Amino acid sequence: MSKTRSQKTELLNKYKEILETKKGYLLVNSDKTNTSTVTKLKIQLKDVDANYAVVKNSIFKVALQETNQPLQTQELDGPTAIIYFEEDPTGAAKLVKQTQKESELLSAKGGVFEGEFLSEERVMQLAEIPSREVLLSRLVGTMNAPLTGFMNAVTGNVRGLTMVLKGISEKNA
Repeated sequence: MSKTRSQKTELLNKYKEILETKKGYLLVNSDKTNTSTVTKLKIQLKDVDANYAVVKNSIFKVALQETNQPLQTQELDGPTAIIYFEEDPTGAAKLVKQTQKESELLSAKGGVFEGEFLSEERVMQLAEIPSREVLLSRLVGTMNAPLTGFMNAVTGNVRGLTMVLKGISEKNA
């Protein structure tokens, strides 16, 4: 059933809002997905601050053009869904890859993050990157390592002197 003009305008405005306000999005093939897979994916996406929506290609292409998105994203064909996120693209990319492994029903077409086009391969590479929290904890650990080493070196000399003095006092006693 075709949409009325007002429905199309409303849909176009929704797409433009998503493209302008979100930090990025992934485009996925949605023709082979089933309801249970999509429902499970939507629940998992909520946990990583991302959302899933099937798009109407013709209206979505207009929204892409009006918001000056990369040209590569405007070459849509076949049923398409968008996964849009606020901050971290790795969480959404990991879920796409995980869903693809489990059911082989979902595949990435590409995406955009901070205005830069992401090919299908780059989306899959994003899935390999640890999450922001893991990277921050590694950074803190790396920054803390020299300080810990310095403290061990300083206290090691004091500890050694203490052991020698204790040995001398036990020998004299």
